[in-house]
Amino acid sequence: MTENTKTIYSKLRARLKELNSQLGFNKKLAEENFDKYLRALADLDNSRKRMAKEYLEKEAEANRNLIGKLLPVLDNLERAMAQAQKSDCPGEACRNFVQGVEMIDGQLRQLLESEGLKHLDDRGAAFDPTRHDAILAVETAEHPPDIVLDVVERGFLFNNRVLRPARVTVSKSPQPPASEPAGTEAGTGAGGPLNHQEGGADG
Repeated sequence: MTENTKTIYSKLRARLKELNSQLGFNKKLAEENFDKYLRALADLDNSRKRMAKEYLEKEAEANRNLIGKLLPVLDNLERAMAQAQKSDCPGEACRNFVQGVEMIDGQLRQLLESEGLKHLDDRGAAFDPTRHDAILAVETAEHPPDIVLDVVERGFLFNNRVLRPARVTVSKSPQPPASEPAGTEAGTGAGGPLNHQEGGADG
């Protein structure tokens, strides 16, 4: 092998070593960039999911607020129908009017129930401060304490969350009778018959 050939071979080997080193660097750089790309995709997907969740939460909260404002309307419709059933309504026009109000009430309730509204009917259930607002406690021996006896105003759930607590009356244990003051029994107090007899004997 001539000197010139050795020089060429040495240069080729050095160049090959340089290319291998550059290939390793480029490969590492490509892997890092691909990893960054995957992370960016994951961040974008998480951002989309977070935005979709926030949108659904805001939509649900808006629906909740709107339906909450409609609850007094349901209360008034219910009161109107109850009053109409109690009063005498002989005319056909009056009966048709009442039937129309009942249809409107039924359609409105059906619509709201399809959106997630559900009324609370907890008569006989244990009092729950997250679901009930106690406005009166009634002494009774027929029920254990803290039992819902009657519902004064309906409560409602919206998507399984309390929208309005029910206003209820609850049971409480009867108070024991007041004990008589000490010394009132015959013969035990200062004014009892036994003390009067002793005073007479001294005289």
